[in-house]
Parts: sequence; structure tokens; C-alpha cells
Amino acid sequence: MESAGQSFRRSIRVKSESAQLATVRDFVDSVGVELSLDMERIFDLKVAVSEACANAVEHAGRDGAFLEVEAGLEHRRLTFTVADSGPFRAPILPRQPNQSRGLGLPLMVTLMDEVCFFRMPGGGTAVKLTVLI
Repeated sequence: MESAGQSFRRSIRVKSESAQLATVRDFVDSVGVELSLDMERIFDLKVAVSEACANAVEHAGRDGAFLEVEAGLEHRRLTFTVADSGPFRAPILPRQPNQSRGLGLPLMVTLMDEVCFFRMPGGGTAVKLTVLI
């Protein structure tokens, strides 16, 4: 796990397209294994990060766009940040999600200890998904 006084950082950059979600899930899996997380925690992280990426692809994806996915560990707080370069859109929880749409944000909130959305300097949206380990 984290060494005293050192921080852990890993990142990937993928095209903003749904075909890249498997690559993102593999990245999350490798981070979880490297940090010796249990399989249930890794699964939760893969679901939450995949949902954040899928939302970015749907709402901000455009030809030639990329997603930046970073994992960082500091003081037993593992945070995955998903950043896109599209226009900022504040998250809206659906009042009554239908059976096939609108479940991503509630899933992220349920699976993570903290979920934060913010506007990137220079444009774009970032989602921070944090768990305590």
C-alpha cells in the first residue's frame, strides 16, 4: 500500500468513445491490484469509474476528444478523477430514472465515499470519485 510520505499516481488517456470503457476498467483493475484492494472494492471502483466515463462520452464526447483518467492515493483516500474537454454540465439527479437510463450518478454516489463534480480550468468537466481504504 502507500509508503509513508509518498503518494501514488497513475493515469491513462483514452479516446472519448464507449469502445474505450474496457480499457478504463482494466486500468482501474490494475490500480486496485497494485494497491492490494479486495475484489469487491475493485468491482465497485470499476462500476463507478465506468459510469463517470460513460457519462463523459455521452455528454461531452466529440470527434477527436479524449478522457483523462487519473488514480491517486493520499492519506488512505483513493481518488479516481475522470476529466473531459467538453462543455461543463452540472449533474442532475433524475427524479424517477427509467429502467435503462439515469442510474449512473446514483450508482456512483452509492458505491463511493465521496463524489465531486467540477468545472475544469479552460473548459471541461471533471468527476472525482473517492473511497477510503
